[in-house]
Amino acid sequence: MVMHLVPAAAGEDSVASQITAMPTGAKIEILLKNKQTVRGRTGPVSGSGFTLVDSRKVQHQIAFDDVVSVKQIKSHTTRNILIVTGVGVAALGITAGILLRCGPLGCGKKTL
Repeated sequence: MVMHLVPAAAGEDSVASQITAMPTGAKIEILLKNKQTVRGRTGPVSGSGFTLVDSRKVQHQIAFDDVVSVKQIKSHTTRNILIVTGVGVAALGITAGILLRCGPLGCGKKTL
């Protein structure tokens, strides 16, 4: 009977330790026991819970006991900037290659 209680207690400690380990202001998504999913940024952490700041800057006090799971949301801003930069460099390279091969008037065109 004691073995059945250990995973539940470990799960609660896991949520608390995950949130405590995250830096203040980290973007997270939490699943609550009432099946509601909430997104926001972490705020101050206390012994029994933490503050979640939503997109409208409203602060919600969340108890660790009410959280089923927590997931940190990673930003893809750097990746997106690198993709756009790579596409731009490729377009410039292709344009430069065509201009160097064919000249400013295009391939097969003669100057007047």
